[in-house]
Amino acid sequence: MKLGLPAVLLLAAAPRLAALPDAPPGTASGTFDDGKVKLQLAGAYAFRDKTAGTSEDRVIRVAVSNSKFVPAALDDYYDRQHAIDTLFADDESKVVYFELDDAGRYHGLSYYFGPGDGCGYCFDSTVKSSVKAVDGRLKGELSYKGSDRRFQVQLDVAIPPKEWGQPLPRDGGEPGRAYLAYHRALEKRDKKALYALLDAEERARWEKYNAEGKVDEWLDFRWKDEHTELTQIRVTGGYVDGDRAVVLFDGKNGYIDALHGEAQLRRENGQWLVGGDMVSVGAR
Repeated sequence: MKLGLPAVLLLAAAPRLAALPDAPPGTASGTFDDGKVKLQLAGAYAFRDKTAGTSEDRVIRVAVSNSKFVPAALDDYYDRQHAIDTLFADDESKVVYFELDDAGRYHGLSYYFGPGDGCGYCFDSTVKSSVKAVDGRLKGELSYKGSDRRFQVQLDVAIPPKEWGQPLPRDGGEPGRAYLAYHRALEKRDKKALYALLDAEERARWEKYNAEGKVDEWLDFRWKDEHTELTQIRVTGGYVDGDRAVVLFDGKNGYIDALHGEAQLRRENGQWLVGGDMVSVGAR
């Protein structure tokens, strides 16, 4: 969790938990040392994304950290790096992203530990790699010793699927309409309509905060910090995988003209309901 949020809202901002996937979670061990920070690695999480380099290539990004990941807390998100950087990485939990392809070939790394301590994208041909694809997983070791950094990392992660799920229509279909209804209810603070649009997990949080007399504070957090006071939203599509969906959108608020984001939804008793959303600055 990010530090500095009001204590009452820590639960609200925490990553959502779902059923654990069938594949064993990824693991990482070893060390990463850039001369300023040395990490004893404890966990790994793999996902697909565009390279941090200058090309448009899609790669497998393997996030490794000195803290363990909970895969189910990240699987609902489309922009996994943003979710990790926002909900996981902090002063205690540092993250390095290694880039690989489906065969296990090394394509570079990136990380940001703080001002003056990071690499937007680094590649060195002298990095040694024994990582290979074995039974649907990437297994092996990455190692490097240089003047700028050194690492020796043992990886074992599942090769992630190439798509989040089946594409939704451009308007987001039923999940898209449910999310827009949620936006309108949140903007108007229509509590009856809003409660009916939340999934079971979020309704439980509502009831907890309501019993403590803090539901208005929680809704303010959702509106200002999570929803970023969006005044305009245009759904651009999304994906569905069984009873979970992610809706993608562009938007703006009163102080930023170019925003994009995603909403996480669950289908419960045949109805699409909202778990939360995450907004990023800039055009997608």
